[in-house]
Amino acid sequence: MANNYMHSDEGETIFIPPIHPPPLLDSLKVHRLAETGALVVDLPSALTDSINEVLTLDRAFFAEKSDFKRKEFPAAEGTELGYYHVADEKEYLTFRHQNANASKVSQSLSIASARFWSLAAALLHRILCDLSASLNIPLESWDNLLDGCLSMPASRSETTPTLLRLFNYFPGAGSAERHTDTGLLTICIGTAPGLQIWEPSAAPPNGNWIDVGSQATILIGKTLHWLSATRLRAGLHRVVPNDEGRQSIVFALRPSLRHPITDLRPFGEPRTVDMRVIWKEIKGSLFSVNATTKIREAQKERLKARGHIIGEEDDWNNSSEARGKDAVHGHGPEVGRSGCG
Repeated sequence: MANNYMHSDEGETIFIPPIHPPPLLDSLKVHRLAETGALVVDLPSALTDSINEVLTLDRAFFAEKSDFKRKEFPAAEGTELGYYHVADEKEYLTFRHQNANASKVSQSLSIASARFWSLAAALLHRILCDLSASLNIPLESWDNLLDGCLSMPASRSETTPTLLRLFNYFPGAGSAERHTDTGLLTICIGTAPGLQIWEPSAAPPNGNWIDVGSQATILIGKTLHWLSATRLRAGLHRVVPNDEGRQSIVFALRPSLRHPITDLRPFGEPRTVDMRVIWKEIKGSLFSVNATTKIREAQKERLKARGHIIGEEDDWNNSSEARGKDAVHGHGPEVGRSGCG
């Protein structure tokens, strides 16, 4: 055997398929995503069709009365599951598992959302592989960390932290404060301008906010930033009001906690960690931008009491600090958490 081919007994050249899929992103796009934490991407047609289906169905769902929406998808686990309404800002529906007991309208939305989940997860998995290859992280290192995350779980007992969130931002008011996501990778798709990403290399000196319009956007989350020993920047972003309102779909690929003891040797450090502890630390270092104003402000006050800074749009997470507690919390301005787009 030599390189990617071998010769048969008859002397015929037989080409051997690659062990892993070919790169999805070219080296320039990988570099940009790693450096800025955000990247606008083109989507395959199957994923675009799935997005259009979900947007049509969730438009019908959000047009229903509030009592119906709450009954169909009761809120649970804070803002992490079910239907949630934030007065004068937005309403949103969070999926972490399929809903087999919903009405016909909601069941159709649940099925369409499950299809989108699988397609979006496959895309993010490919991008995660591209980033890993650039850092010489073996691709199999993600097997346990993605267990149960790549398709929508059938029931609540099978859930992982990964989630799909459908937003309806109200005209002229719907927004989300500047924040980074907690997980590995997030994809955001909106129907109109409003999602803005922080471009650290643009003017003014520290960077600038760039509106991505309705383009699909990939964001690096804080868990991936941590696992990469801060070599990958977490993507700072926010949502500003749109006079017409807007819908958006956000899929956040987060680490599975089914195999909590994680070997960090493939990530460059000879030790193991309990991902349940790391996940708790990361979530606890940020406030939820999707909670009500009262809850958000209370979370900010608790963070300030613990020494966190709620600050400006600095290059807050591009430090070269070693992986550890400081790498979880960071040393720069603290920002909000939870998927929005």
